[in-house]
Amino acid sequence: MKFGVGVDYSLKALLTLAEHYPAPEPTRVEEIAESQGIPENYLRRLLIELKRGGLVASQKGPSGGYLLARHPARITMADVVEIIEGDYCPVECLEESGAPTCPRDQPCAMRDVWREVRQTVNEILRRASLQSLAEKRKSALTFHI
Repeated sequence: MKFGVGVDYSLKALLTLAEHYPAPEPTRVEEIAESQGIPENYLRRLLIELKRGGLVASQKGPSGGYLLARHPARITMADVVEIIEGDYCPVECLEESGAPTCPRDQPCAMRDVWREVRQTVNEILRRASLQSLAEKRKSALTFHI
């Protein structure tokens, strides 16, 4: 039940863009990859998916790169998970294509608990915006003397 590295890398890349928001110039893929320790080719594929999902915009050319497509407060961790991995579902029987009831003869006592787990995780992810994550990261990097 863990999210893949694609979600982690996507969030790190988006946080980099959120920290530059609103940037007049796009951020180069090479810069994001190097600063976040992400393999550049993998990052390019993720950014294409994030662009298709409407979270980033790209600019071509020598000064090209990526920008957030909307304000960081309007992009959540749930948006990223949905684009990169699809709907979060801890067990197969809760999937859209899954059976509405347990295929076993006996009703499943765990289904309601799994449904609550799914709902709770999705609520937490929807509350965590890029803006709030960027602010937390910034405050964690601020040293007080």
